Amino acid sequence: MRKSFVGAIAGGALAVGGMVFGAVAMAPTAQADTISITSFDDFSSYFQQQGYSIQNWKKGTQEVPRFVILDIPEEWRKRIAPEVPVPEKKQIFFRLTIPLAFVANNIVAADQAKLRDVRKKYRETGSVPAADQDWLQKAASEYAVKMEKITEEVFVALEERIDIIPPSLMIAQMAEESGWGTSRFAAEGNALFGQWSYTGGLKPEEQRSGKGDYRVEAFKTPLGSIRAYMTNLNSNGAYDGFRKLRAQLRAAGKPLTGPELVGTLIDYSERREAYVKILQEIIESNTLAPLDHARLAAGETIYIRLDEGAD
Repeated sequence: MRKSFVGAIAGGALAVGGMVFGAVAMAPTAQADTISITSFDDFSSYFQQQGYSIQNWKKGTQEVPRFVILDIPEEWRKRIAPEVPVPEKKQIFFRLTIPLAFVANNIVAADQAKLRDVRKKYRETGSVPAADQDWLQKAASEYAVKMEKITEEVFVALEERIDIIPPSLMIAQMAEESGWGTSRFAAEGNALFGQWSYTGGLKPEEQRSGKGDYRVEAFKTPLGSIRAYMTNLNSNGAYDGFRKLRAQLRAAGKPLTGPELVGTLIDYSERREAYVKILQEIIESNTLAPLDHARLAAGETIYIRLDEGAD
């Protein structure tokens, strides 16, 4: 499945492949650019020419750039990933996915800021402007918060749900769920988290008995997959424990980290404890935890299109 996309910042929202994510998304001053790269070797050269270093991101001595890959080429799964050494495969995966995780978190952080602003107006005046009411209604719908009328309880519920996911946890799950970006679902549908759908998507070659006619949800872009995953963790009742511990850490002024929160995702997979252990091992063996303290760089967003014939 091949796709063609154009990325742009429009009206303060991130528009990719015809989809708009986030009510505020990114700073309106950010500019967008789209570049085409014909091979992974060229991508590595581009990365190095820009002076970027994953190790420096982890050390906090360099901010994470605003890279947004627009597609996962079929060539990556079929030919390139099987041929390159494992350390090199992981390095390419991290170069592409770490910036995605930070951009996705930035979108949610912008909605966080918007929620605080609307809540402040409500507390000061006892009402919410019409435009903000529309935004609040959409947010309540997206995050599965019942809102018959605007109350303090609605703000409390949304505040617990509109929040970031630690990058180390997000990237570990991406690696495990997508086979380091090499699964058929990742290549054909930009699906990095294996999320099920009963309304369309990619059909598994062997569906699990007793689970019905499910599909793996497909996305126009990898960023779309990450956004859907974040909404899932931030709204699904199965992850109440994740959200409650995250809120407790916030209230105590403690940082949100993957190692601290990973144990709450025992219901994400039927493998349960074994799944959590795998995520812990990915975080530890790849030294991902320091990323939870890194920051996203300001400035323009670079959308990267890897051509189908990449080699």
